[in-house]
Amino acid sequence: MAEMAKTILALYKIIPQYVLGSLPAIAIMGDSPYIEFRAKFMWLLRCLGCPFDGLFHSLNVGGNEVSRCIYWLSEYNFTVVEHTNNEEETNDKEVTKGTDRHPKYRPFGFHAMKLNIEKNKHINEYVERCTAKASVLERLSSLVSAYYIMVGLVAGFSMVQGEIVCEGWAYLPLLLSWTIPAIWRRGFYGILIVKDPSEVFDKIQIIVDNDPKDKLKFHKRATVTLTALLSIVYPWVTVLIVYFTPPVGYFCRSKYVTVITSIWSFNSALAYFWHIKGESDLIMSGEGFLHVWFSTCGFIVAYLLLFLGIFTGYNTLWVDLFGDACDLSNIGCY
Repeated sequence: MAEMAKTILALYKIIPQYVLGSLPAIAIMGDSPYIEFRAKFMWLLRCLGCPFDGLFHSLNVGGNEVSRCIYWLSEYNFTVVEHTNNEEETNDKEVTKGTDRHPKYRPFGFHAMKLNIEKNKHINEYVERCTAKASVLERLSSLVSAYYIMVGLVAGFSMVQGEIVCEGWAYLPLLLSWTIPAIWRRGFYGILIVKDPSEVFDKIQIIVDNDPKDKLKFHKRATVTLTALLSIVYPWVTVLIVYFTPPVGYFCRSKYVTVITSIWSFNSALAYFWHIKGESDLIMSGEGFLHVWFSTCGFIVAYLLLFLGIFTGYNTLWVDLFGDACDLSNIGCY
């Protein structure tokens, strides 16, 4: 019985509790309404590999059910109503050739257009089929995840000012702290997209207004740019914290975290510039290449985070896998 207890305790220590507590943050950030598990999993990996995509949906789409539902639709589900100024026709570059009057790009973010309230009177009927409110348990689970991440942030900053501590600490919550906006929105608004909007709106056209003087576009472009800066720059805060944590220096753990943050920054910048260029469909952006690339990077990041969580409490594992350069025995850490 004693041996079994030791074995169970060892298994418990392999993955620290705060690692498990941070996992819901990834699931919340990568939540999607797709029916197939493969599609859901690919989108989750995409958000893990490209923070900009997950943060864009959380910060730049809007907090109401309509916006969060129609976000998942392609350009072909929208029809543009043009506005003229001073009786002169507007030659709008957002409209494609032909008479369909579909916008060239999805009307969100840099290419945002206002929903025409008068011509979309029945849209709420379709939105209700797609949306639901999160249960108390779902909201609490998101807040628990936020708790572990916030504690990890406090622990990280406190370690910078402290003495050398050989045992590992919460790197993973620090790295995932950029997911807090999505966790906050889930916990307090509780809007869930439970059915694929592309099926519900299959034969429905959503009317949007394209007004060149609409100030909404300028506001959206500013907030999207701020979101891009957040997703590109913020992850490097973790690298700085790890670097300045005693023993101060750019050692193995700093380099390991740098690999993850480099993937995030590069992909977020790529996603931002592609968004400016314009997206006709979420999945088929860049003929589907970007979706595959971001998902693949998400798979790599998932493994890196998993190993980081396991390595946290075992200094010898760093030496076993990465060599003597990671050996901290000279300062009393074994």
